[in-house]
Amino acid sequence: MRNKYNNIILIGFMGVGKTTVGKLLAQRLGYRFVDADQVIEEETGLSIPEIFSRYGEGYFRQLERQAIRRIFIHSGIVLATGGGAVMDPANFSFLMENGCVVALDASEETLWERLKSCKDRPMLYSENPREKMRALLEMRRPVYYKAHFVVRVDGKSPKEVADEIIAMLEVEGGDGDKK
Repeated sequence: MRNKYNNIILIGFMGVGKTTVGKLLAQRLGYRFVDADQVIEEETGLSIPEIFSRYGEGYFRQLERQAIRRIFIHSGIVLATGGGAVMDPANFSFLMENGCVVALDASEETLWERLKSCKDRPMLYSENPREKMRALLEMRRPVYYKAHFVVRVDGKSPKEVADEIIAMLEVEGGDGDKK
């Protein structure tokens, strides 16, 4: 399949399926899959929760920014970002300039069902994780919606989501019109 994008970047809230869909997309497009969080973990030798607890979110975001820039010295990549990566305006601009940014979106109910039993999501560490999730989602969603494309994932299998993205890329083809 031909498309005009050297890279596909998946953004969206934690638990929306960026990694699962990203792996399928990469396989179908013949691209290399990269998970930004996994790169950070491999480079630091620490898990994301360990980085947050030892050094804080600010340090993690710095590592994330640096990793994203290194990842794009290559092309032919499907990148799954962390859910908060795009909240840094410089990161968001960089991503928009270096590939097709696709935001995966799901309802609050779908996300909560996927996240409620997770113990490795430092952004949800709170007395009331559902309320924390809701607040983060409200803050992040307007940024996610600035992506080149937005794909709802509710009630769809990862394969169906990947198929929808590939169909959008084929239609988009070469003229660069968005959404």
